[in-house]
Amino acid sequence: MRHYFSTHLLWMAFHASGRAGRIEDDHSGEPTFDIEHHSYVLSAIASAAGFLEATINEFFQDARDGHGLTSDGYLARMQADAITAMAATWKGTDQGVKLSALEKWQLLLIFSGREPLDRGAALYQNAQLVTRLRNTILHFRPESVAFDEVHRLEELLKGRFPENRLMAGSRNPWWFSHCLGHGCAEWAARSGVAFADRVCGELSIRPHYQRVAEHWHGKPPGSWGT
Repeated sequence: MRHYFSTHLLWMAFHASGRAGRIEDDHSGEPTFDIEHHSYVLSAIASAAGFLEATINEFFQDARDGHGLTSDGYLARMQADAITAMAATWKGTDQGVKLSALEKWQLLLIFSGREPLDRGAALYQNAQLVTRLRNTILHFRPESVAFDEVHRLEELLKGRFPENRLMAGSRNPWWFSHCLGHGCAEWAARSGVAFADRVCGELSIRPHYQRVAEHWHGKPPGSWGT
């Protein structure tokens, strides 16, 4: 039996986003900071980025171990040359420790003889920004250099999702008060699954998170938080 943790992370991303959304729906009155709401948003962002990384790591580990290559296995539809390249890369890079998650996703396409995703397209940019936002949050330092980083993020993120409704009308800075709300959480979760769906669709493979979605909730991942 083999366990795939990526699906848990994706479920958490949509679940946390949904909880943040309900708190915003129930709010009325003056702008306010709610630590429970804030924790759900942070959890959704971290889980969405974690899902992207865990899923691609699982693919490469399966290739390295020769798991799921036949019958209805997750990698059964991939060419033998691609599996060989994935296994060699995983072994030669110490399990991809120095490769970013998106680089590994791109390699999956290249090894399969497909064109890598356009780095300038919205699909790739959103996934990249989810990872960057996660890193900014988890590795945050209250220093001017960190402020410079979030200022650059603000320029990239503004307009991609609705702002935090708990802070509507507040004169607080956009980061983090207006940024970190349900809109951002939902954008992160949907961006992660959209990226993975696109690559898996290109390769005609059906990963674990797609197979168990209906067993867990009877509906696709994009509606898990509702």
